[in-house]
Amino acid sequence: MATISQALKDKKFAPRFKIHLTEPQKTAIFFLAPAILIFTVFALWPILKSVRYSLYDWNGIGPLTDYTGLENYQTLLDDPIFLKALKNNGIVVIWSLGTQIPLAIGLALLLTRGLKGSSFFRTLYFAPMVLSEVIVGVIWRWIYQPFFGMANAALVELGLEKQGWLGDEQLVLMCILVVATWRYLGFYIVIFIAAIQGIADELYEAASIDGANAFQRHRYITIPQLIPTIRVAAVLIIVGALKSFDLVWVLTEGGPSHASELVATYMFKEAFRSNNWGYGSTIAFALFLIAFVMAITFIFATRQKKDA
Repeated sequence: MATISQALKDKKFAPRFKIHLTEPQKTAIFFLAPAILIFTVFALWPILKSVRYSLYDWNGIGPLTDYTGLENYQTLLDDPIFLKALKNNGIVVIWSLGTQIPLAIGLALLLTRGLKGSSFFRTLYFAPMVLSEVIVGVIWRWIYQPFFGMANAALVELGLEKQGWLGDEQLVLMCILVVATWRYLGFYIVIFIAAIQGIADELYEAASIDGANAFQRHRYITIPQLIPTIRVAAVLIIVGALKSFDLVWVLTEGGPSHASELVATYMFKEAFRSNNWGYGSTIAFALFLIAFVMAITFIFATRQKKDA
């Protein structure tokens, strides 16, 4: 009787599942390896560490000893400040989707029609993206300054009363949304300009021959061709709006009375001001889950709708 080792050497018992990589695949893996390594070290590993920290009552100093399990997550669900910050993040997402994409598409259509000075306006719209969010926040904080800011100066010239702007709980979030739109609109204009310029001219020529006017050409040709770009822009807006921090922190630090609090600003306060790193890690991981689920759900939903 043949031994097991002899049977394994037989071709009939040779492993059937082998990984055969082609030369292009090997080349792709070689060039992707550094990016995957960097992503693992600076993105995936911190996420896993945050999950671990979220299971402890930890002040950021010393060893992890006070294990609390899911207690931090239970506290999070009952935390009114977190729920308010989450609501504010939702408002930012809805506002950003409802304003930045339509405005960006409309302005991109105007700037691709060969109008005189279109190059200047492209540069003008994109200029805020060159500035850091800290600088943008400082500039707009001076504009919203209640005593000598440009916003109140304009109201006085129009015969209206001055406003508290960033100090008014009813106005502060809208003020931040205006700044965010001004800051990021140029980026999406550039994206949609590139997408519009990639649409074949033959489609418009055929539609013109068939008697389609400008509105019909944009409705039946431009917008459908922009759907993939709209999907990408929407995902970027959703993720960016959920993790917004710098601009809000410079303008208001989440105040007044948490009226402009976002999840990221609340996480920063809990971790770095209150030294409650365990709870701060819980907020951070919850924010990651929310952004990830929303982005994946949106991609899946829009893809299913398009296929249908």
